[in-house]
Amino acid sequence: MKKMILGLGAVVAAAIVTSCAGVTTNNGMPALIGMGPNFFSTLKLNSYIGDVTSSYTVVKHGVTGEATITSFFTCVNMGDASFETLKSKALEGLSADDLIDIRVDYDQNTICGINTVKVKLTGTAIKYK
Repeated sequence: MKKMILGLGAVVAAAIVTSCAGVTTNNGMPALIGMGPNFFSTLKLNSYIGDVTSSYTVVKHGVTGEATITSFFTCVNMGDASFETLKSKALEGLSADDLIDIRVDYDQNTICGINTVKVKLTGTAIKYK
């Protein structure tokens, strides 16, 4: 009985301490995930979305939109870092229609099951002709 309890305790401890974090894709864009309660992990990556073929005028280079998502033990998730949210933050205060040359940077940190993902979108604001 003691061996069974010790063995089960070791399996549970190993599952908690060595849980995984990884990168999947969502429509071609990286989608960060943290599976299970992580003890510690860190991950950084980026993606790029290219030009449009329509006629446009550049309004401003280097506009940014940032957001943070927080997850507690993958049970309680808070934040909105959707493309539309980041795009609206980047275009805030500009008379622009869209973004081109988009780069999305992700910075994921997990400590003791608390997962924080900072997402930063950088691009060029344009107005269609």
